[in-house]
Amino acid sequence: MRKLIVVIGLASLVGVLAIAAGISLSPLLTDIVLPPGATYSDAIYITNTGDQPVVVRAQALGYILEDGVPRFLDPAEDDYPYSGRDLLRISPEEMLVNPGESVTFTYELTMPEELVPYGGRYVAAVFWVKPQAESEAQVVVSARVASLFLINPGGDVAPHLKFENLKIYQYPTHPRTVVLEAQITNDGNLHLNSDQIAGRIFVTDGDGYFIQELNFSAHHTILLPGNVRTRHVTWEVPEDLPSGVYQFHLDILVFGPTGTEPQRYLFSAPVELNF
Repeated sequence: MRKLIVVIGLASLVGVLAIAAGISLSPLLTDIVLPPGATYSDAIYITNTGDQPVVVRAQALGYILEDGVPRFLDPAEDDYPYSGRDLLRISPEEMLVNPGESVTFTYELTMPEELVPYGGRYVAAVFWVKPQAESEAQVVVSARVASLFLINPGGDVAPHLKFENLKIYQYPTHPRTVVLEAQITNDGNLHLNSDQIAGRIFVTDGDGYFIQELNFSAHHTILLPGNVRTRHVTWEVPEDLPSGVYQFHLDILVFGPTGTEPQRYLFSAPVELNF
């Protein structure tokens, strides 16, 4: 069993600042290999960053990523085929946390013997502050923070990318800013981390002479199975380049486990640019 705990800025991945909820947590992201039938237990640490005692509640929710931001799935409507909501148990369900105090919630992940469909599972341990007073006539909104789990069952799993709606266009108010836009779908059965992808865009002129190389890879990106993300790359065209037809060559490699061949994607498109 292999586990990797990643600590990164919560705002960049989860989209919610832990401090805004009056609580913070660790770890923020756990990437684990858990074969079918296996169980793993560990802890999540919650700290009260405010100046008043709070009651913190916990719940396991499935999630997807929409342009890199998690959207937690209502259990009654969670039909995501790779949701891991039923795999995670958190104890206790709620706990009193005094100002400046850190407490421990324990969790247990259990991978079923049979997975349908076979592939990764994705679940979040979600925490929020219980409102001091609740009534039918009152709507209380409490910010949530979460520890995300990426669970790999091993075996026949891999991400697989599909590129659609490739567009290359000039920015309307600044024609020397050229935007390359592509819609990327992970139609495999395992999440893709940005460390697994390397991409370059090569720009050539109408005669095939090399002009510039651009980086297509995205940092701090995770793409779950079935999730879609739009990637934008901009090219600031040098002032000495004239109007004309330019060729854009996109070369992307997606790396898998040791012993497997990387997936390679090649695209080429001519574009007329007018300055």
